[in-house]
Amino acid sequence: MDGPYAVAALDSTLLGGLHTNGRLREILGERALIEQFLVVEQTLAEAQADVGMIPSEAAEQIAAISIDDLDLAALASRSTEVGYPIVGVVEQLAALVPDRLGEFAHWGATTQDIMDTALVLQVSAAVDVVESDLRRLVAALAKLATEHCDTIVVGRSQMQQAMPTTMGYRAASWLDPFLRHVERLAELQARVEVVQLGGATGTLASLAPYGLEIREYLAKRLGLANPPISWHAGRDRIVEVVTWAAQVSASLAKIGLDIALGSQTEFGELTEGSGGISSTMPQKRNPIQSQQLIRAAKLTRTHVDLVLDAAIADHDRATAGWSLEWNSVAPSLAIAGGAVEVAVDLIDKLQVNPDAMAHNLEKTNGLIMAEAVMMKLAPDLGRQAAHDVVAEMVNQSTQTQRSFVEVTKERFPDADLPLDPAAYTGHAIEQINAVVTRAHQLLREPV
Repeated sequence: MDGPYAVAALDSTLLGGLHTNGRLREILGERALIEQFLVVEQTLAEAQADVGMIPSEAAEQIAAISIDDLDLAALASRSTEVGYPIVGVVEQLAALVPDRLGEFAHWGATTQDIMDTALVLQVSAAVDVVESDLRRLVAALAKLATEHCDTIVVGRSQMQQAMPTTMGYRAASWLDPFLRHVERLAELQARVEVVQLGGATGTLASLAPYGLEIREYLAKRLGLANPPISWHAGRDRIVEVVTWAAQVSASLAKIGLDIALGSQTEFGELTEGSGGISSTMPQKRNPIQSQQLIRAAKLTRTHVDLVLDAAIADHDRATAGWSLEWNSVAPSLAIAGGAVEVAVDLIDKLQVNPDAMAHNLEKTNGLIMAEAVMMKLAPDLGRQAAHDVVAEMVNQSTQTQRSFVEVTKERFPDADLPLDPAAYTGHAIEQINAVVTRAHQLLREPV
């Protein structure tokens, strides 16, 4: 329930905007779900009338009912009584459609047929929105990677300064997984956007001899694929939706974590353009959007557990497990999709501070070039000997507070050794270009 009675933060008017956006709430919300119940019931009636199983007039009258005709309070009460919402929908259709023609609603179908197909329609609409935002994010990250392809920054390993890299390389590393997420989404849609119609145990016995024909008609009218067999107890399609949302959220959280760390006062390398303010400390700019991305990953992964439990279905129609999906599919998509939209704004407005990056490079006192010197000496001295010599110079630099560059030149005065961080970024630019090129291809040609 929305408003002050909301229990979940996702549905709260106060906190909901920190988890998702209005577009996805509209698509994945309760009212939209009930509307999809009606769409499926009405389309099923049309299909059955087409083969002569029910009167054409019944299909026409059932199709005339809208959600505004339903008593939603009575529907909620009836759902609580019987454990599922479809019984109440069917009862109200029977009462609303004149001349007892409403009795032909839900003819030969089962609750899960309607709910599964309605869920698939919701998922289809939601992922279209998320895909659009994903493509915007790909474009924003590709732009960031290109603009800062040669902006030198400290590369960190296990939270320690390690070697030089570039901000462009880091941005390209953020971008790369999202190229695959868009590809995965196209594959997922082909597998998930599938109609459900099987009757009580999936055999279509109640709809024979027209069951397969009706299912094909239903799929075509709803813009869904027609499965070779009912999938009441085969829930891998639904699992894939939630795991995809969790993967997207995890990739977003990696970006959020990097930006949050980079915005620490001690680093000052990155700043959120829409950074939050503190209620008590005027000087603070909290990385609020980065926190949203990190939170989204932590929330969506909890829904993966639920759908995996739900996938272990008993016999031909599951008992309690199936209903776990009601608590996982829509929330995971809403949270992941909301996080993608936040990420687009975050990257678009991200402030990169090259001066701070250069300053942090200087803090290494030249030690960041230790590997480069070692690799240059290794062909003559041998790798281990070169490692030991450079380790000695590192210790000398650390203990005396002299720069590593000075110590190295003193030890090897005539050697041409790599001591400039900008000259030790390897194949960073080539790899950036490869990822950005792939991103531009994806944006030009839908997967």
